[in-house]
Amino acid sequence: MVIIDYSDVVFKKFLDDDNFFLPKRWDGKDFSKTLKDLFEYYKRKLQNYENVVLGGTEICEGLIDIEKMTKSLIESVDNYLNGFPAKALESFEKVMEILKKHPLHSFKKNEKNEWGTVESETQNAINLFRAVRVCDNKPYDRTRVFHTPYNLRSKVSTSRFSIAGYPSLYLSTSLELCCEEINADINNELIIASKFKMGGTKDNSNFEIEVIELGIKPQDFLEFDKTRRSERLKRVKRFLNDEEKKSAYLIWYPLIAACSFIRINKKDPFAAEYIIPQLLMQWVRSEVEKRNKNFEIKRIIGIRYFSCASSKASEMGFNYVFPTSGEIKSSENPYCATLTKVFCLTKPVYIHEYESILKCEQELAKFNDTNYGLIN
Repeated sequence: MVIIDYSDVVFKKFLDDDNFFLPKRWDGKDFSKTLKDLFEYYKRKLQNYENVVLGGTEICEGLIDIEKMTKSLIESVDNYLNGFPAKALESFEKVMEILKKHPLHSFKKNEKNEWGTVESETQNAINLFRAVRVCDNKPYDRTRVFHTPYNLRSKVSTSRFSIAGYPSLYLSTSLELCCEEINADINNELIIASKFKMGGTKDNSNFEIEVIELGIKPQDFLEFDKTRRSERLKRVKRFLNDEEKKSAYLIWYPLIAACSFIRINKKDPFAAEYIIPQLLMQWVRSEVEKRNKNFEIKRIIGIRYFSCASSKASEMGFNYVFPTSGEIKSSENPYCATLTKVFCLTKPVYIHEYESILKCEQELAKFNDTNYGLIN
């Protein structure tokens, strides 16, 4: 699909509008209206932009799809806020049916342990990290840095892509980002961290891992302040130079934006900012369940996204989230039977024992004591 002229200059000029920049802050008054105003501005600029081409079936279809999708996103929020979460999910499913027609960038790892990706680096080369607070300065095993065990569901609070009481595994490409996400004070708190890797052994060869890409911001197309943003730009360069993906990005932008509002108050029990991302995760889990009923090879879907803890955090790298399957490894091991086969991780270390967070990350990256199945 072609909606606008995809020359670099024109495309960047279209997105070079701070009304589109992510993550976004809002006033906390009416989230539905906030989204509607953003979507209306986006559609109006897209339609009126001097380089928008209005002729042709494909072009009209694309603009119509944006209109339908934004309407369904608003309906999802309104239904949820009116106390109808089931109706909210029904409306959201219409969004995903539209987006399926316009694939953005979803990289996969198949049963042969091969990654299908447009990135220059293989996903096997990506180090992921997780940091958690602990109360005691004692040795901890790998289970302490995995997802919250099923028997401690009451400890799971609401998160951007997961509801309260349902554990998910959140990881980051940067240990500094991990600490930013949990607002860690490494000088006054005990924080442990581990390195994670996805896939790579014969034991999990019957799994297909798919990661939905929501980590691209409009700013990433502009390449301003290259020094500060060099790492992010390096990781998405291949994506940014793909004209078909840039076209799809215009369709996906409303969903990405709806998932990317900074939470106003983390002390409040409810966050309107989490409505759409949590509906997305419900859709992901439903897709996995439907797929796994009919195929021997099990499918795992995660989401990659930029941090919305703050504008600063959004530049630190990427976050990943993988929902648990609900299947317990064993009665003695109340962790996700699927994720324990897919992820290997190092024994945790204390961040404060290193010169800095960066030094700790660098040392973890060298560790080779990764094990599957939470073997100690």
